[in-house]
Amino acid sequence: MSQGIIFAILGALSFGLWTIFHQQASSHINSLFGAILVSFTAVVVGIFIFFPKIKTVTLYSDPKGIILLILAGVCALGIDYFALKAYSSGLEVSVGGPIIIAGSIMIAAIIGFIFLNESVSVLKLAGILLIIIGSGILAFTTK
Repeated sequence: MSQGIIFAILGALSFGLWTIFHQQASSHINSLFGAILVSFTAVVVGIFIFFPKIKTVTLYSDPKGIILLILAGVCALGIDYFALKAYSSGLEVSVGGPIIIAGSIMIAAIIGFIFLNESVSVLKLAGILLIIIGSGILAFTTK
């Protein structure tokens, strides 16, 4: 198994746990403050991981990377805020989690195919179709 796949699995584990923590916290906190708190926590934890490696890490290499990461940060705030709003409205994590995660998978794959010129195969398209079908089924099973 490649190192990239291992990191992807760890990212999926983190995303799954993130979903549970968001759902559980949503009824106890304002959604915007919660989104800010999640981002702040990421900064603090990141700093603790970063400082021991400060002499070996290149901080800045390309302005394009900085701009893209700022845009990713804006999206991360949106993820936190809208997930907290969804769950605070009473949406079950067994419905909201798969819709959020599967929807993000579908969007990333479509953007990869259309805008990043990644290869398209029948199996990839079948996987995206299954994601759409599964998310649709979950969306229509809400109370």
